[in-house]
Amino acid sequence: MKAMLHSAATVQVRSISKPELLYPSSGRENGQSVLLIHGYTGSPHDMRYLGSRLQEAGFTVSIPRLPGHGTSRQDFLQTKAQDWLRRSVDAWLDLQLLGLQQSVGGLSMGGIIAAILGATFKPHKIVLAAPALMTTNPLLSWTPFLKYFVKVTAHKEIEEFEEEDLNFLSREYWSVDLVPQAAELYKLLKLGKKLLPRIDSPTLTIVSEKDRTVPLQVADLIQSTVQSKEKEVIVLKESPHVVVNDCEKERVADAIIQWFTQGPR
Repeated sequence: MKAMLHSAATVQVRSISKPELLYPSSGRENGQSVLLIHGYTGSPHDMRYLGSRLQEAGFTVSIPRLPGHGTSRQDFLQTKAQDWLRRSVDAWLDLQLLGLQQSVGGLSMGGIIAAILGATFKPHKIVLAAPALMTTNPLLSWTPFLKYFVKVTAHKEIEEFEEEDLNFLSREYWSVDLVPQAAELYKLLKLGKKLLPRIDSPTLTIVSEKDRTVPLQVADLIQSTVQSKEKEVIVLKESPHVVVNDCEKERVADAIIQWFTQGPR
């Protein structure tokens, strides 16, 4: 515990990674709230566009920052799956205090967590955006064993951004694969798949043909497993993995707002 506190004393949350609690303008409230959960090695900035669009549509929106995310690699390595899940549970419970009709959405690992919360808390509606309940990485299932022999693997290319905070996050998180942390992700994946049959809330799944991380087949898994009477799939053509904040983000936001307000198209 002392080591954790000593490490935390030097941690800085990047400005683009700050959590958000967004309230609609007076007179625009629609009586609904949404919890948005970012993905593995991501941060609230990935969900900010969608959150602002939901806010404009009258929703109260919570976008928490998961422990170890949006700070540094060393801080990330101090956290585990139970920390990420517990933070999401707490965010759900805090939002519940507002007494609004409550829904949940998540991206990638956040989609896994959204599914877990959906099975546990029975939200009004659920959105799973590129949910990492399946991945294209065949080694992920081996990470619980590989982590004892390999800690880090480097990427050949490091993406560059105009914003310095994004470049920092790229160097700290996206330039390498952290095998022990990937093993923690795999824990959530297994739990999420196990709990899918307990989901009976209306569920929208969004996938993309150009997502190199999560295959289209995850939508088939969800459609065939969840018990929801209302369930729909949107297949994008151009978006890479972060479907809520890329080239089709406007279409994605429109579809999610419609889902939360009107239901199936």
